[in-house]
Order: sequence, then C-alpha cells, then structure tokens
Amino acid sequence: MQKKPGGGVLSFFKTETGRKVVFYAAGTTTVGLFLANFVPHTFGLKYYRDFVQCYQNGTEREVPPAVLQRIEQAMDKLQLEKHERQFVKPFTVFGFDLFQAGTTKFRFGAVLGIPVNYGYNSIGEIKRADIRFRDRQIDWSSESGKLLEQAIVLTEDEQVFGLCKAILQLQTHRVLLNSIFPSLSFFMVYTVGHFLNLRLQLFARHGSIRFVMYSILGLFGLGSWSFMKDFNQVADDADIDKKLATLGPEFVAAGISYYDKHLKKNIALRNLIGDDTYTAMGNENYMLRQKSMPLTARKSFFEEKWQQMQTETTATATQ
Repeated sequence: MQKKPGGGVLSFFKTETGRKVVFYAAGTTTVGLFLANFVPHTFGLKYYRDFVQCYQNGTEREVPPAVLQRIEQAMDKLQLEKHERQFVKPFTVFGFDLFQAGTTKFRFGAVLGIPVNYGYNSIGEIKRADIRFRDRQIDWSSESGKLLEQAIVLTEDEQVFGLCKAILQLQTHRVLLNSIFPSLSFFMVYTVGHFLNLRLQLFARHGSIRFVMYSILGLFGLGSWSFMKDFNQVADDADIDKKLATLGPEFVAAGISYYDKHLKKNIALRNLIGDDTYTAMGNENYMLRQKSMPLTARKSFFEEKWQQMQTETTATATQ
C-alpha cells in the first residue's frame, strides 16, 4: 500500500487537534520556565541554601561572630528597616565569593552566603590545608599562591563594603525579572512562529521551511533572553556601585581596594587552575555574553570617584 504524502507523527501537529496540543504545551512551558527560576529563590529557598551550605564534619559551619557584627554594620550603613534585617539570613558557603539567593521583596526572605575567608584577619590565620579550589589542592608556595593569600584576606572596611554590595543586590527585583525574562522570550517566539505559520501558510509547505524558521526564532529567543537578563544585571551593578559611592570617602577607598583584591584573586586562580575561567586582567570570561559588569570597570568607577573627591577637597582647601 502506498504511503500518503505528509504522513507520519509530525503531520499530527498540522491538524487542529495537534495545534491545540502545541498551544497547551507552549503554555505549560511558559509557566514552567517561570517557576524553574522563581521557586528556588522563594518556596525552595531552604533547599537551595542547604545545597550550597559549607559543612564541617557533617555539620553546618557557623558564621564567625565578628563577621555577623560586620553584617550588622553593613545594614546600619544602608539604614535597613527592622523587617528587612530579619529577611537577610547569613550562612557559610564554599569558595571565596559572597553568595546571594532570594530577595527581600518577598516574604520568603533572602540568604547571604559568607565565604570562609571572611573570617580571616591576617594571612597567618589562613587554614591552607582545608582550602581547595575545584577539588584541587592549591600550591601556596608559588607566586600565584602567595598572591591568592594576600587577595583573600580582606580588611574590615573591605568586608563591610562587600556585604553592603551583596545586601543591595538582594534588595533588587532580580529574582522576579529573571523569572519573567525566559517565559517572555519563549512566549514571544511561540507567538511569532504561530503567526508566521498562519500568515505564510507554512503548514502546507515542506517541513524543512518550518524547521529553518523555528531555528531562527529559537536563536532569537535565546538571544533576547540573554540580552534582557545580562542588561538588567549590568544595570543593577552600576546602580549598586553608585549607591555605595554616596556612603562616604571611606567607602570609595574600600571599593577600590575590594575590587583590586577581587581581581588579584581571579588572576591567581587563573594561573593556579590553568584555564580561561578568568581573563588575564581578572575579569570573569563570559565569551559572547556579559553576565555582570566587568570588575575592572567597577574598580575604575571608584578610582574616578576618589580622584573627583580629592580634587574637590583640594579646591575647597585653596579657597
């Protein structure tokens, strides 16, 4: 028996019933993308926190009292309301960077991950045997190892600066927007694809034409999602640095040294692990995307602010 042209599983999606199935599947995917990004920072925040929690001998590693005091200082600097303070819950994480999840905008609150090196007051307090990066032992005797030692020990002002930066990040609408962006991009791609199928009568043409169209739309959707997410993060980074620069000259000076150490840490890790996670200048290497503002740009911003303050101080003194 001769097979009918256009037969097969894919031909089902050309029918009225098939189109309804695709419509409901697209709606489910749109909602699913939103929930996949939203739930870990709200309903599933506790499980997210437990996943990145730093443990020692099977128990949660406590945040040192001195660091908890600095978190209070950061909240005082930012003039956080009492209810907002209760929403920010610190805990200890692996690695050398602060970790943020959740948001103060919802009742689920937020968690602030504190790296172990925030408990160091001097290079002598570094527990070198306990520190590993990507499950690899660090050669502390090398030049990069010595540079890393200097970079991971932060002064009190630098720590307060970093904590203020992290808390301001928790006060943004990042969680909600990052949940909306993928759903919006997918829904836009589906709507345009559905419109073109009907407008150009593509269901009556060869499937390769629709495949090319879906591929182009898919790449466009992925690009639009990446652009919205990255643009929002870079804009937040710029706004946060501007707010921190208004907190006084000591914060501007702390910002310069904080980002300088952050860059040195990345340079040291780049040499120690031998890959291109970080650029030669210490920025994170994102290839085609720009997921956050480059650290060199953030450092330059505070250096310019410092020069501006010095010029204004000198001009005032000469009057």
